[in-house]
Amino acid sequence: MRFVSYKRVYVATHKEIIIGFITFSLILAVLYPKKMIMNQILSEKSNYDLSILYIKNMLKNDPKNETLIMLLARKSFEKNRDLAFNLLKLLKKSKSRNVQGQAYPMSYKIEKGNYFYLEQKKEKEKLAKVYQKLEKTFSVILEKHFYKQADLSMLYKEAIFLKSLPYEYVLVKEILKLQPNNIKMLSDAFYITSKLKKSEEAMLYLDRLSKVDIKHKIKWYDERYYLLTQEYQYAKVKSYLLQEAKKSQYWRDKVIEFYISNKQYKKASDYYMYLFSINSNFYVKRNLWFKAIDTLRSDNLIKDAVNLAYKYESYFIRDKKSRIKLLKLYISSNNLNRARKLSLKILKVTK
Repeated sequence: MRFVSYKRVYVATHKEIIIGFITFSLILAVLYPKKMIMNQILSEKSNYDLSILYIKNMLKNDPKNETLIMLLARKSFEKNRDLAFNLLKLLKKSKSRNVQGQAYPMSYKIEKGNYFYLEQKKEKEKLAKVYQKLEKTFSVILEKHFYKQADLSMLYKEAIFLKSLPYEYVLVKEILKLQPNNIKMLSDAFYITSKLKKSEEAMLYLDRLSKVDIKHKIKWYDERYYLLTQEYQYAKVKSYLLQEAKKSQYWRDKVIEFYISNKQYKKASDYYMYLFSINSNFYVKRNLWFKAIDTLRSDNLIKDAVNLAYKYESYFIRDKKSRIKLLKLYISSNNLNRARKLSLKILKVTK
């Protein structure tokens, strides 16, 4: 066997490998700055066990080093979440705001993973406790501002997941500071403030939406009207509607609707006649007059309806529809004398 070597090959034991690694680690600690070594460990992905072993050895020499504890928690995050969670529990008590700011969001992620695990297992009691922990951790993240602007959308989704309207509102306001014309966020802000009974703020969002979301302006007007009627007293609603009605036909219609819904038919009729007085178009005036009369009749205010009709009889006598309207009203209300006199007038003007 010409090419076979009979020299003995030495194979190291596991114990010797570990001792060698520790010795090498100590040499590294002397030769290289600690921060450089930690950065290398953090970027190392191929050998998890060796990285963990090295960090633990460093912690033996410096057990209160929060940077090392955080490094160990980060390295353990994927493969040993129980260890990571316990380490983060320590770090959340740190006096360093920066350390807490890293620890709380990481804890939240682990707690949420536990929540989904328990949800699959259908362990309701444990699930409720984890949910409370999630809420508590999330509240600290928000209250202590342990987040960046780039995190706002993600945090808003988490607030929705937690079904927390107050947290949702905090985050919506933050987003709107950066994107004041974001229709989706303005819409969410309105619905959130409505549910939280923050009527004044809800009205402000509706005002903004009616200006920004032109395509759905009427929808936001409707929401504003509904909110007014639900949340405010009669006098305030009336005052607001009359003010807005000076600028928009939509709100003029709502004034009428408001009076009728409050069974104030006489006021509704009077408002029709106010609109009659500021309009110059003959046919528009005629239709408003008709509506004023019909509104009075709908509340059985027949005498008022007849008097209003008679007041403008001469003004509309040459209009066929008006003559028919007047005759029907006089006859149905048993004002036969007025019906007879009107018939004579009609004969004169139609000759």
